[in-house]
Amino acid sequence: MDTTTAFGLLMLFSTTVIIGYIGSLIFEKTKIPDAVWLLLFGVLIGPFLGMISRQSFIAFSPLLSAIAIVIILFDAGLNMNFYQVVREFPRSILLALLGIGFSMLCVGLLAQTFFGFSMLQGLLLGAIVGGISSPVVISITKGLKIKESVKTLLNLESVFTDPLCIIISIVIIETIVSSISGSVIVHNIFSAFSIGAVVGILAGLIWLFVLDLLKQKPFDYMLTLAILFVLYVFTETIGGSGAIVALFFGLVLGNAKVFSSILKLDKELKLDYLMKRFQSEISFFVRSFFFVFLGAIVMINQALLVYAIIISATLVAIRFVVVQISTIKMNLARPEMNTVRVMAARGLAAAVLAQLPLAYNLPGAEIFPDVVFVVILTTVIYTTFAIKFSFMKTAEEKEKEQKGEKEETVSKKVNEILAAKEKKEAER
Repeated sequence: MDTTTAFGLLMLFSTTVIIGYIGSLIFEKTKIPDAVWLLLFGVLIGPFLGMISRQSFIAFSPLLSAIAIVIILFDAGLNMNFYQVVREFPRSILLALLGIGFSMLCVGLLAQTFFGFSMLQGLLLGAIVGGISSPVVISITKGLKIKESVKTLLNLESVFTDPLCIIISIVIIETIVSSISGSVIVHNIFSAFSIGAVVGILAGLIWLFVLDLLKQKPFDYMLTLAILFVLYVFTETIGGSGAIVALFFGLVLGNAKVFSSILKLDKELKLDYLMKRFQSEISFFVRSFFFVFLGAIVMINQALLVYAIIISATLVAIRFVVVQISTIKMNLARPEMNTVRVMAARGLAAAVLAQLPLAYNLPGAEIFPDVVFVVILTTVIYTTFAIKFSFMKTAEEKEKEQKGEKEETVSKKVNEILAAKEKKEAER
């Protein structure tokens, strides 16, 4: 690597962080996710200006994808509330599974028609874009005035869809590569999940005790990351899911106090808050860089753009159907129901998974990043504006609100007059 290339990469990393940070500030004011600006920056330096070599970036795709998957899911587990997960698990997992299932079926059929894919290739594309983005969903719901149960439902669904999409996509890819039967696919999914969960939980519990011994020692976070990647490789080697290991390893560490209580330990174990802080910083960089990475390698023609927009519209329509089924007997208010319906933004997991077909040299692999780029961009923009419209009040509601405010003002003035009158009488 020459000096010019090294300087170029340093500038790329620095600019990515700056745009990601500014994008997060813009999000706080406008609710437009930073993914939009990062994707557009990637397009600017890649296809538009040609500052980045597409082939060079694609060569690093397998390594970058593996790192991103581990970081995403470890971060998700680290920030999960164990009891909240248990309480809201049934409905949120139903919403997640239906969303991914319907997306795989509908997008699979569209991909066969548009791109001449086989059914398995179509199902893979559907799995890649099947889950909603947890960073976008969690960030948006944080500022909404809706029931906590609805926030929890959406947040958990978004957290569950990341590992589900990752596992299903990896299993489908392995199926395409090795040509195994459908029954074996289902067995592999359950096997990968169960092995990953067991290894992740056991390793997490052991590591809690190790961290307790290493308390106040430097570099414990970096050591934890090293162990995380070792666990990922080990679990993949024995036929489990490295993605699920990362999720459950993070879940145990993030809920150290809960597991101390469950195991009835004499000493309460806890995670240093600095570890979560460092993890959020690392996660921010990985997330920001990967959106730029996706934008830099896309090559979109007019026909592909139209097909990808149709796929995005299909995913939005699927969302309405899935939510209608999943929220039966929840008795949600209109703004809350609309919020759940329009939460269709795809994000980092889709961006990462779009690189896997390239890494495995699958037929038609070059189409995946291009389609996923458009899907992420369009669904994020749709969700942003749809949320705003969901909370717009009708003329009748505004009239009622204004009437209520007037009545409240009049009542307040009457109470003030009566209080003043009583005060005067008391003084006499």
